[in-house]
Amino acid sequence: MRIGSIALALVGICLLFAGSGPAQDGSPGLSFFDVPQALAFHEFPLYDAGDRVDGLPLVAVLRRDDTADFVSFVYGDCTAGDDEGCAPPAEVQVWPACRRNLRLYDSPLSGTPAPEPTKVRGVPAAFFEDGERLELQTGISTVVVFAANRTRVLRIAAALRPLGASPSDRPLPRPDPGALAGTLRC
Repeated sequence: MRIGSIALALVGICLLFAGSGPAQDGSPGLSFFDVPQALAFHEFPLYDAGDRVDGLPLVAVLRRDDTADFVSFVYGDCTAGDDEGCAPPAEVQVWPACRRNLRLYDSPLSGTPAPEPTKVRGVPAAFFEDGERLELQTGISTVVVFAANRTRVLRIAAALRPLGASPSDRPLPRPDPGALAGTLRC
């Protein structure tokens, strides 16, 4: 991959996370991790799709810790237009289930996205946005996969594994009952 492509991908990623810089109180918002830093992370279990998935290389690992709380694995790059950012072809975000879980979508409030419930890799999941987003409940983590279409989202979900583990097609760890109920404490 050319350095220019990586730079454009990182510019797009930064624009994607616009507003996630340092929080109002001065605490860090968005930071770049490398894989060893992510492996040392222990606040909640992390899952990735390896160094490459569906033909896309891992180009960045990010940590957002402000109004949102997740670690993001960004796959592939994009070409940003003049004065425009671009979304990467694929992203795997891992959130603590106490902050994001499928129970949050049970709200009758207007504007709450309607989940399409399913089961993926043996765990409860739901598609959103015409299949361009999949949220999976595993252990005490919520794994969110973003891609351009349902087919790619499912190929990425099939490659998910605990960070640092070998690829496996075994089911993901069953979710903690508190994750499913939306009752886990942070």
